[in-house]
Amino acid sequence: MSEKGDTELDLSGAKNDLWLVKVPKYLAEKWINTREGCPVGKLRLSKGAQGKTEVTYTMEESIQHVGPAGKSIPTQYSFRMQGIVSQSLAVFSTSVGGPKAGEKRSLEGGIVQKIDCRPKINNNYMQLKRAQRIEACKPVRTTIQIKSPVNTVYKPVSITREEREDTKRKKVEGKKIRMSREELEAKLYEAFEKHQYYSFKDLQSITNQPSVSVYV
Repeated sequence: MSEKGDTELDLSGAKNDLWLVKVPKYLAEKWINTREGCPVGKLRLSKGAQGKTEVTYTMEESIQHVGPAGKSIPTQYSFRMQGIVSQSLAVFSTSVGGPKAGEKRSLEGGIVQKIDCRPKINNNYMQLKRAQRIEACKPVRTTIQIKSPVNTVYKPVSITREEREDTKRKKVEGKKIRMSREELEAKLYEAFEKHQYYSFKDLQSITNQPSVSVYV
């Protein structure tokens, strides 16, 4: 095994036939939030009038049937088979724990059927869709009218804290004493021996000289 995990792919599930099912978002959230090991519903397979297989899904009663905006979500669904045309789809998995050393990668099986899970239209479903549309149309930000002045702690100042600190620093440093040309050149040569490029502001700070002196 490498640091990224097992370099071999487990193909023991290559012969498994799987269904790829598209479900409504609210139903998927119910499944995800269900405690591990608990059933989420029952599938019922039957033969239709023309001999075609019909699949229906009934949500488990133990799952709370409350969806967005507090509306009840449908409990009965039908599976619309779409089949696989000119596609080759498969499901892969990795061991629990993320991409760590010793991770196992497996082929779970191939997709043989694409399915659209659709709720049965009833009064509960129509109320749910209406509540979803109303929720989606709500603006993220709203304007409100205030009836009293806003009390704020902010007050304008004549000098900011940064300006006050800068003035204090200049007083502590005092007036910059101008070096002789030879001393200034020596200071600059010493600086450029360490680095090739400096900004003008950096040179002023290193030499502690007024701008006129550094230009000279």
